Amino acid sequence: MLYVHAVAALLAVSCVLKEAVSWGYKNGVLHNSIWLEQAAGVYHRESRKGRYQLTYKEAKAVCKFEGGSLASYEQLEAARQIGFHVCAAGWFDKGRVGYPIVKPGNNCGYGKVGIIDYGYRLNKNEKWDVYCYNPNSKECGGVHTDQEKILQSPGFPDEYPDEQICYWHIRVRYGQNIRLQFLDFDVEDDVDCISDYLEIYDSYDDISGFAGRYCGDELPEDFLSTGNVMTLKFLTDSSVSAGGFKLQYTAIDSSLLSNNNTSTYT
Repeated sequence: MLYVHAVAALLAVSCVLKEAVSWGYKNGVLHNSIWLEQAAGVYHRESRKGRYQLTYKEAKAVCKFEGGSLASYEQLEAARQIGFHVCAAGWFDKGRVGYPIVKPGNNCGYGKVGIIDYGYRLNKNEKWDVYCYNPNSKECGGVHTDQEKILQSPGFPDEYPDEQICYWHIRVRYGQNIRLQFLDFDVEDDVDCISDYLEIYDSYDDISGFAGRYCGDELPEDFLSTGNVMTLKFLTDSSVSAGGFKLQYTAIDSSLLSNNNTSTYT
């Protein structure tokens, strides 16, 4: 019996070590070679009516409408491991509710990191946001850890579709900042930018770090983050669209910037 327990323990340790080896840092960003590509297909959605307005049935319909499905716990955790951080509880696979936290905060995650898990909900008419998974449709949002990349509105250079909510979460190496440069910009114009707009957040999510909301056809000025993370949110209403936008982000070592711009999120 002792021999059986010993063998079982060794096998368990072997599995843990094998799994630990697959996780690691690449260019200062935590990656998993098995799940990385899948994780990029995880994204957060909320109702056009606002936050926490989707029943479980409606949440599944949102993901299906975009050609995806509800994300599994494993897919959500894989995305979190490469920097996916959203301070908003949402449905995921099998009627579970929770949200991914990378950096603990006073108003988000109860000071914890990981998947803040509300468990399986018996009442499927409760209203939350949703976490979807679609590895084949990354045009609208996603998690981005490249050192440099071009991002654009859905359908660009053609007009973007109505009723879109897209989140791009950018995370580069610790000790770097993110420079955002707009190459093309044409979003439905109105006085207060409430119909269609692009928002920039100097943070992991759209809860804190609001830096600006943009619409119209005037090219926004370049933006430099204060740390190694940034979130972009693009929202469109049910009528009137425009040409959309194209932008480029670039990672810059903080040591190359002035002392006023060297703080980082860790």
